Amino acid sequence: MFGAVRAPRVYEHIVAQIERAIYEGRFAHGDKLPPERQLVREFGASRVAVREALRALEHRGLVEVRQGSAGGYFIRELDAMPVVRDLSTLFRLGRVSLPQLAEARALLEPESARLAASRVTDHELKMLGECLETRTEPGITSRRRRALDAEFHRQVAAAARNPVHAAVTHALTALEIKVVAQRAELTPEDDAAIIAAHLAIHDAIARRDGDTARTAMYAHILDVERRLARGVVTRAAS
Repeated sequence: MFGAVRAPRVYEHIVAQIERAIYEGRFAHGDKLPPERQLVREFGASRVAVREALRALEHRGLVEVRQGSAGGYFIRELDAMPVVRDLSTLFRLGRVSLPQLAEARALLEPESARLAASRVTDHELKMLGECLETRTEPGITSRRRRALDAEFHRQVAAAARNPVHAAVTHALTALEIKVVAQRAELTPEDDAAIIAAHLAIHDAIARRDGDTARTAMYAHILDVERRLARGVVTRAAS
């Protein structure tokens, strides 16, 4: 039933120490890790083990490689892409459905809208307004419209001043664009409904009316889920 217990490899110890340093704040976003030679000396490990550890940290999205004379390994700003990749895989395997995605968003984003109404800054309101204005410009592509829709939701989550809300919202909206929206056909009527809903959410936040912002966001997410589901079925039948 059970296999032999394997002692961690040397590179895994290196990964664990660097991860801990990042999580404890000893390395900040943009900081450069010591060069390979110094890491080899500090860890008392081989260059192969250090390089394997750095590759593992890069794969996990914790560090990035920059080229050039001032290049090296730098601490990345943490983003939602690992979560997006995992959710995309689950969605493609049929383990996450469109209704489940909408349910998660309906639990989180209305509260983000409510918090944003009490915490939003004038600059953030301006950014939300500019996003809406760009969204209604003539001639923009469907792909650009979907990206602006996602950006609107991310800006609302950012204005809520809760990094958990922001990270999860980013992941869920990115998944919707990457996987779901590409399978759906949205009509001009759908497009107009999305714009109207975003305007209602924006106006409630601008009035600092948290309850209305929450209600408008909840209704919008359920409405979009219904429209996307219908669009997926329409495309599959055609």
